[in-house]
Amino acid sequence: MKVPEHLAKPLLEQLEDQETSEDYLVIRGSALGYAILDNIDKRDEFINKFIETSEPELLGNQLARELQARAVGKVLLGKSADELLTRAKEIFEIELEKALPDLPEDLAIDVATEPLRNARQARSGLMENAFLAKEWALCMSEGEHGRSIIPDYLLYQPHREGYPIEFVAKGMHTEDMEMVTKGIEMQEEFLDYVVQVGYLKPWEEAYFTSYALSIISRNLL
Repeated sequence: MKVPEHLAKPLLEQLEDQETSEDYLVIRGSALGYAILDNIDKRDEFINKFIETSEPELLGNQLARELQARAVGKVLLGKSADELLTRAKEIFEIELEKALPDLPEDLAIDVATEPLRNARQARSGLMENAFLAKEWALCMSEGEHGRSIIPDYLLYQPHREGYPIEFVAKGMHTEDMEMVTKGIEMQEEFLDYVVQVGYLKPWEEAYFTSYALSIISRNLL
């Protein structure tokens, strides 16, 4: 990821302004902001601050996502994330089990029901959790199940054949490094687009896990 010149200066100013914030979301955003600016020392400093903050009072998929974000922070720092990943997985599985009986019969038409949203979020979380645990076959399976409850027109076109980490998992499972590279390139193209567009402001939004998955994937090579 490379920040366009016209965004680099205001991003750095923003990061300096929020340096002393104690808000876990702001701290996590700072970690990603410094990562985008290729300042790894500051990235790691803020990842440490982020994972040391108290867990927010969240429930369901939101809590599982937060635990997962803290887990990938630990992975980037070379620390064990097993406990966090286990907790996140258990919550995703509970949310999925609650949602499945109430899924609409026509997924292509009824795309906005709460059970459907919860099921999609849980499937996505389980796919990423399996990837982080290096359970390659499970990651691929969860990706396939996840796409089965999303109509094609709602999927980013390159993802209709598989999500980036699915390709990486498949490549690791079959020892096909070209497949791993394909998945990494897909993930990095997505993140580059997010950064280049600018107004999406990834350092303020929930792109930290996407960034971490990209770095973890590249380290597999």
